[in-house]
Amino acid sequence: MNKFLILLLFSSFWANAQTQKNFEFVKVDSSFNSPTDVFSSLPAEIKFGGISGIEFYSNALFLVSDRAFKSDTNQNSYLFKMDSVGKISAAFKFFGVDNAESIRFDNLSQKMFYAFEREDSTGVGFINENNILTNLATFSMKNDALTTENRGIESLCFDENKNLWFAFESSLSSSVSLIQCPYDTTTNSYDYKKKEVFQYPFDARSCTKSEQVLNGNVGNGITEILPFDNNKLLVMERCFDGSFITMRLFVASIPSTGSIISKEQVFEFSIKNELLGQGHALRPDNMEGMCWGKDEDGHRILYVISDDNFNPKRQRTLLLKLKEIDVQKSNK
Repeated sequence: MNKFLILLLFSSFWANAQTQKNFEFVKVDSSFNSPTDVFSSLPAEIKFGGISGIEFYSNALFLVSDRAFKSDTNQNSYLFKMDSVGKISAAFKFFGVDNAESIRFDNLSQKMFYAFEREDSTGVGFINENNILTNLATFSMKNDALTTENRGIESLCFDENKNLWFAFESSLSSSVSLIQCPYDTTTNSYDYKKKEVFQYPFDARSCTKSEQVLNGNVGNGITEILPFDNNKLLVMERCFDGSFITMRLFVASIPSTGSIISKEQVFEFSIKNELLGQGHALRPDNMEGMCWGKDEDGHRILYVISDDNFNPKRQRTLLLKLKEIDVQKSNK
């Protein structure tokens, strides 16, 4: 066989079988130890649950609730630290932030950022070195074209190009706005005035029937985003059909020109492909937050957590551990 033919065959194979990233299920934790000494200094109404965001920092997992336990008046978020998975080692009020949906530690600015979603407003803010809350961007939940009832901003991340990103949760059109804010060295923060707006392909009815009415609960929504690779984000979509949840992960590619994002599904968790947790079928719950963990055996580890809505009789806090793997993709 001559060299030209070998090269032709190799090129043909490469064109039709390339490697792409995907995720596989490793384990799930749904039992969390809440030591008395950790919670003794907190108000009696504060319980572990209602988790909306998760972050890995300094070899520990930090989980934030979107409000206090079953309270109509106390909307304060609480932060829970886990030095080892399943064991809460610290818990405290999240600096007076109400209704936090996502948290991120930013190594560049050395600030803690958060996304929030309240009845009247949604947005992104940060806590400065004096523990003072500052809003980076806010939007009305009543009359802004980018928000609807219970559909504001639940996601937040930083990329390798010194940008802050956040996404609106849902849209009745064919795309959702993703916002990119560049880092400003003069203010040691991110400049919303210099933002770029990208459009992410989106289907609000990805799991519902055509006759169903979409609302603040039923339908699809973006619940979290993470940096993935250069000019790529990992996006979590969670869809509720009125009975069951479907959670999907997509790799979103940011265009070098234009504003239209392309996306590719890399994971799905639904009642059609129930995972096996502790020997039992595991159904998806209200999946809300995700973060990268520490690499294991050369593989990136992803944690995904659900919000039990402080309703333990019907829902559970699930902490999924996923592993990034390489799979062969055929272009034929």
